[in-house]
Amino acid sequence: MTDESPEVLAEGAPKSVHDKYEHWQMNNNKAKVYMMASMSDTLTTKLEDVKTTHDIVEQLQELFGHKSGQAHSEATKKYANSRMALTMHVRDHFIKMTNYFHEIELH
Repeated sequence: MTDESPEVLAEGAPKSVHDKYEHWQMNNNKAKVYMMASMSDTLTTKLEDVKTTHDIVEQLQELFGHKSGQAHSEATKKYANSRMALTMHVRDHFIKMTNYFHEIELH
């Protein structure tokens, strides 16, 4: 349920739109209950006023989605200090360096 909330229903909206909105609302509420039940009390208190699961996910990403400076530094160090062994194939070294580069991007 990371979909954004559908538009607020206008008066006189067709029944199909009404049904779609109610279905989304029911699924959103169910997902929200599961999410809140799996969180610590501190997080639950902080996020209890958030209306949609999409917004909860965004809040959690803001809280915990930051990148680790130490992990980034270590990955950069591995990349910068890597040397190709005399017996290593160029392809294997290239794959190793590519993996280090991806690790840097992740952190």
